[in-house]
Amino acid sequence: MKRYKQWLLLGIAIVLTACTSKNQFEIEGTLVNIPDGEMVYLNKVDENHADELIKLDSVVVKNEGFKFAGKAEYPTLGYLSFRNHKGRIPLFIESGKTQVHMDLSNFTSFDLKGTLNNEMLSEFERNLSLYKYSLLSYQGEQQSVYMEAMKQKDEAKMQQILQKYKKMQEDQQVFIANYLEQNEASLTALYYLYYTSKDDFSPLKRVYDNLSETDKKSNLAQLAVEKMK
Repeated sequence: MKRYKQWLLLGIAIVLTACTSKNQFEIEGTLVNIPDGEMVYLNKVDENHADELIKLDSVVVKNEGFKFAGKAEYPTLGYLSFRNHKGRIPLFIESGKTQVHMDLSNFTSFDLKGTLNNEMLSEFERNLSLYKYSLLSYQGEQQSVYMEAMKQKDEAKMQQILQKYKKMQEDQQVFIANYLEQNEASLTALYYLYYTSKDDFSPLKRVYDNLSETDKKSNLAQLAVEKMK
């Protein structure tokens, strides 16, 4: 009887440990161009106000790295920010280990590895930033050329520049449309549509309806529900 009780207690302990570890998160960062002594903040988006951040924790950068740990019952949209530098990194605070690699001189180059939601968000943001960078670069490079063509009344040259810029914009929209179609059950798709949808909320609703029950309990999903009312 005594041995039976011991096995029973051991079984309960194992179950409790498994349940506890399931909700544990770790966020470990590797940094470039960020000096030791800099303060890193882990924030979550307020589930009632998307433009407000709630600070969850803060750590000091040491040996070009940092680490956060805690509990996250459901995926939570949040941001990493810094005391002495502008810019922030979006990520999902969720069970599991997320590895962050970033260069302070280029916030768009951040990379997230470890959990599915964060890897999807990182890949989408990285690809989207490449399209945006190409558009801005082309605009900057061609501005003086376009002005000169306008001065010379060179309609053909002006149209050539505008058509290429339009084509680049269309390529970006094709990328976004394809991503949303292929990942319509993801928090990353919800993230993009939540912050870009204005009048037509049907794509946002479609993504929300396809989310898992766990993801529907995230702060981002709660914000999406309020926006669609």
